Amino acid sequence: MLPTSWNQVLFPGESVPTVAEYDLNKSFDCLKKIVGEHAVQDIRTDWSSKVDVSSDSTRHGDDQAFERIRTVFPFLAGSNLKEHFQKIAEEGTQKYKKLLDEFSKCKAPHVLPEWKFTPGWTKYPSDGGKPTPVAFPDEDAFVFDVEVCLRDGNHPVMATAMSSTAWYSWCSRRLCCPRFFYTQEVALNDLIPLQNGMLLADNGNSGERIVIGHNVGFDRAYVKEQYNLKDTKLRFWDTMSMHIAVCGLAGDQRILYMAARKGNKTKAIQDALEHTTAARFHGTDFRNHHVDGKLSWKWLEETATNSLVEVHRFHCPNSLLTLDKDIRSVFVSGSLEDVRKTFQTAMTYCAMDVAATFEVFVKLMPQFWERFPHPVTFMGMLEMGTSYLPTDKNWFHYIRACDKSYKLLQQQVHSLLVDVALKTVNDLVENSKYTRDPWFWNACWKTAKSCGRTSHSKPRERTNANHTASEIWNDSTLVRFEKRAFSRLPKWYSSLLSRISPPADDWENAGRPVAFGHVTTNELINLTPQLRIMPKLLKLHWNGYPLHFSSVLGWGYLIPGRTSNLMDFERDSEGRYMVASDESASDKELIPFPLKEIEEFVLSKRGKLDKQALEAFSARDSEMRIMNTLQTGSSIDSTVQTKFKEIGSERANAHQPDETNDRPEGHDGIGPFNRLVALPGVWFYKLPHKDSPFNCVANPLGKGMLQHIENGNLQSFTPGHLKLMANVNLMCSYWKNNRDRIMSQMVVCGDRNGGKYCSIIPRVICAGTVTRRAVESTWMTVSNPEEARIGSELKGLIKAPLGYKFVGSDVDSQELWIAALFGDSHSLKIHGCTPNSWMLLKGDRNLETDQHSVTAREMSISRSQAKVLNYGRMYGAGRAFAVRLLKGFRQDLSSEEAVKLATRLYRRTKGRSAYLYELTEAGLQALETTRRCFKEPFPTLHGRYVDDIILNSLLSIDQSLTKESVASSKLRRWFNGSESEMFNALESIAYSKEPRTPVLQCRISRALEPSSVDEDFLTSRVNWVVQSSAVDYLHVMLVSMKWLCQFYGIDARFSISIHDEVRYLVSEKDKYVAALALQYTNLLTRSFFAVNLDLYSLPKSVAFFSQMEVDQVLRKSVESDCKTPSNPFGLTNCYSVPPGQTASIEEILEHVSSH
Repeated sequence: MLPTSWNQVLFPGESVPTVAEYDLNKSFDCLKKIVGEHAVQDIRTDWSSKVDVSSDSTRHGDDQAFERIRTVFPFLAGSNLKEHFQKIAEEGTQKYKKLLDEFSKCKAPHVLPEWKFTPGWTKYPSDGGKPTPVAFPDEDAFVFDVEVCLRDGNHPVMATAMSSTAWYSWCSRRLCCPRFFYTQEVALNDLIPLQNGMLLADNGNSGERIVIGHNVGFDRAYVKEQYNLKDTKLRFWDTMSMHIAVCGLAGDQRILYMAARKGNKTKAIQDALEHTTAARFHGTDFRNHHVDGKLSWKWLEETATNSLVEVHRFHCPNSLLTLDKDIRSVFVSGSLEDVRKTFQTAMTYCAMDVAATFEVFVKLMPQFWERFPHPVTFMGMLEMGTSYLPTDKNWFHYIRACDKSYKLLQQQVHSLLVDVALKTVNDLVENSKYTRDPWFWNACWKTAKSCGRTSHSKPRERTNANHTASEIWNDSTLVRFEKRAFSRLPKWYSSLLSRISPPADDWENAGRPVAFGHVTTNELINLTPQLRIMPKLLKLHWNGYPLHFSSVLGWGYLIPGRTSNLMDFERDSEGRYMVASDESASDKELIPFPLKEIEEFVLSKRGKLDKQALEAFSARDSEMRIMNTLQTGSSIDSTVQTKFKEIGSERANAHQPDETNDRPEGHDGIGPFNRLVALPGVWFYKLPHKDSPFNCVANPLGKGMLQHIENGNLQSFTPGHLKLMANVNLMCSYWKNNRDRIMSQMVVCGDRNGGKYCSIIPRVICAGTVTRRAVESTWMTVSNPEEARIGSELKGLIKAPLGYKFVGSDVDSQELWIAALFGDSHSLKIHGCTPNSWMLLKGDRNLETDQHSVTAREMSISRSQAKVLNYGRMYGAGRAFAVRLLKGFRQDLSSEEAVKLATRLYRRTKGRSAYLYELTEAGLQALETTRRCFKEPFPTLHGRYVDDIILNSLLSIDQSLTKESVASSKLRRWFNGSESEMFNALESIAYSKEPRTPVLQCRISRALEPSSVDEDFLTSRVNWVVQSSAVDYLHVMLVSMKWLCQFYGIDARFSISIHDEVRYLVSEKDKYVAALALQYTNLLTRSFFAVNLDLYSLPKSVAFFSQMEVDQVLRKSVESDCKTPSNPFGLTNCYSVPPGQTASIEEILEHVSSH
């Protein structure tokens, strides 16, 4: 544990609480069974000496490191940790809180009928004074909203602000003086000033001011002063974040909420219902308290979605304001000229948003203070709103390199696919060979002429040089000849073509003309791996079974050998079975089905045909029912199902395999689906989806199928083509999915010390989910660089300016430690007294004794895969989640084996559950009396909980007692698992009348409180306890670092937090002091969590970050050179970025001492 001197500082006057001998022995037995006798011996020693279990002097050296830190950093600001954080947070937020409180009590000025059309800010005093130009709104608190014309790029067009004494309007020079502005780049002078530029030169010390907005992170990105390297005292407060924290919707709730409003029958609604967990109390009359299930839906009255219109309607139902969102179309689809023509209407629309935001703010502010009472929460949210990402001109090189790499690979694939398509047409069109092809038999081989051609629009007329070149191209004699050839193309092929010729300057990049027989056509062929024709062109098969597409079930494969349905189909003159060309077509035209050719193909690949199963179906039926139960959740609340039916939705039976013995013998897959895919002589099985056997595979060449291509389950007639397609798909997937978000980042460049600097303001929603996690679409979801993915070096482009470094670290196993700490607190209140906590604190990854390695070994999967399993279970996911993951991780597992493995895993970790009664004071007295009379221990859990047997014994001994008088509630408790105490702690919080985080006392959303949802959404509530506590952890860290930087004058500002990473932008001269401050912050934060959970010690193994990182760029690892297809030479050679530096606590202390 920590040295005695530190314990006296962090935990003054505290001691380990007493624990009943029965509870002590029970915990020891569980620890011995799961971990071993050595763990019990250590715990007994630690218990008797009140020393922590995880004392480890080898990891962080001896106690000298702790003593040296004491000479550098100050003692606490209060007499203990609780007073310390209360005091420093109050000092940091006192002025901002006062501004918000005063502003929330003022009367808002009326929205103006007319606005000045002049560039810059105009002030309109509420006392009727004359409008006057001003440099910026000189107010300490005001509401602010910005409007952007999307067709004009990222430039702000207009803005309004409202204080207690005036209205303000702002117009851009681009709007008012259009002829002088042509560039699409955003410069500092294009942005909106909110502060005095002269005062900013003085390190930003311009006094505390606060700006309020709905999704204010968006508006902040258009504020000029936010792009300065030095942080200011201007802060932004988000009403949307307040709404989400106070009464936001969990993910499953959002889908059901929309369904209840619209009555839509969608698969998404059913998916949400299947993942909604509702605990059931056995033997209670809980359901009798429901009146037609209405109580389960009470939460619908406690929440709304996040848009300003919905939030305002929910919180201000009696408001006189009317928000007309139709006007917004002028900013979305209109031009700047359209905005000018409707200027007064557009500006009033912006002002109405400001007025509505103020009304929402007034309603929500008191609720926020009540539900989030600790000042650390408020200060942490303010700090999250100061995110800042510096970069340089290399950003634009990165964009060009990614686009070029992407286009080159796409052209390579395009050329390959064109060749394959041409060969397919030429090979199969002769003598109608396509009718006997296992893949193209149901493609439309009618010619374009017979089908008519209505899909191609007439080219738009142009009046420039490109149009002239295109006319010359189209009017040539050769082209007219080729157009006649088009009528001979089959429809599936002609549907890939486009008549519109490319611009004259882009002919080389557009693709070559397409040949057909001995002629060519100028039509450009549109072939991409995402098209449904691709699996047919590549002739894909699953372990020798040809692929087939169902409009209902997606992609699957056909297994020949079925004889039971052959009599149901007609035959043609050649004896071939006739089927509908399209299962969803209305005309049901019959075409021959190539059963013989499919059988021959399967024989050539597998050497045999499958036989129809002869055994009874009972075993298979049982297996599928188990899978169905796990997937839907065996404890789904019947009330939720009832209400789900009330809104007009039914279970998607289409995705359930047919319960029949008409199936191939010994084949384990997702099927068969004999009813939905009725083809003669074959069974249809779905391809496995990475998420669930009930989901459909839309693209066999997609990312989720790459593992099956690599392990040989999914193959092609031409393996080289499939491999190339899969690799290109993988390489292009990141850039394709993220290009628009990355390209839309607003990079603003300015001058500093005679040089250029660029920066990005992330549009952070500081409480973007019901767990209060911050949300941002690009940077908070950014992945780490991978050699096979274009553009994945993105984080490496965030580069500290000259004279600055990024300093930060990853919080080691943050959420696992928090959850384990809850379990320890719920048990003996000693660190490591529960098995999973022991493995977390004492487990060694190299020795494979840590939690993830143990799970990986037991499940025969990789450690990274085990990590997903463990985190999912901690978040409340059930066995169905584990079954799906195991089947995805291990292709050799059958459904039954996956269920058995998942069940074993959950028995070992979560344990078994039972229901115990919590005794009242009268019950405790009766228990003590009974113990004395019978001289029996009558064991309890934590001194208060007893089972049915003991409760009935108390009632039988004393006839005057009633069940209601001795027991207050009945709770589920977990036993005999490594994580049982952790789940007991999490569920006890989730089931409490007012669930709050144990550390900062943050209250759960009104939409998830037990009074609104009863026993429903338990998974969401357990998830909230863990993740919301992790947000508490981040807020405590941010507050501590802010205090230390101010106390010591460290030149540092918060940059960003990504997942469990925290990064600060620090002056070169202060980089080691800042690193030490972060280490000290981690020590205080962990200790603060421990003391709030009645654990008055701290393991050395978690006291400090394992290492701090000092780097020039924002990459995950300082050693990573971020080599990717778009950056093949790495950061060092391409961008002149040297490797970063890591430092342990001892190394940091040496650097600080030497300087």
